[in-house]
Amino acid sequence: MLKSVYKLSLLTSLLLVVTFSLGLARALADAGKIKVSFSDGFLYLHVTFAVISGMLSLALFKLAYNTGLLFPRLLASVNLIAIGIAGISGLTVLLMRNDLLATLMLYSFEVSFGVSSVLIGYLYCFYRHLSERC
Repeated sequence: MLKSVYKLSLLTSLLLVVTFSLGLARALADAGKIKVSFSDGFLYLHVTFAVISGMLSLALFKLAYNTGLLFPRLLASVNLIAIGIAGISGLTVLLMRNDLLATLMLYSFEVSFGVSSVLIGYLYCFYRHLSERC
């Protein structure tokens, strides 16, 4: 169990960083801050990583729920809500091109990144302690 938590945590962290980096690069290019044009494939890659990040957040929620403790469940719920807000905002940005929604997506993603980092550390320690007792 501990190895799966560790692998899941590394994969989640890596995907969150990649998703954030792709989205930031695309937002800077769209705003004209950097002089690069990205193809639509770049946007699809960002969306794909975001969907995978959302699915991994569901897996973290399941692991947190299995602990039976309130704190990891609360962190996992906040993480899912933040990922959901970021996802809905991101899809709405594609339809409406609203900078306010892009900002909401960015801040929601940052909240999710921070909360999931704390949750991953907590779950790793929890399952490590649990495996040492058995």
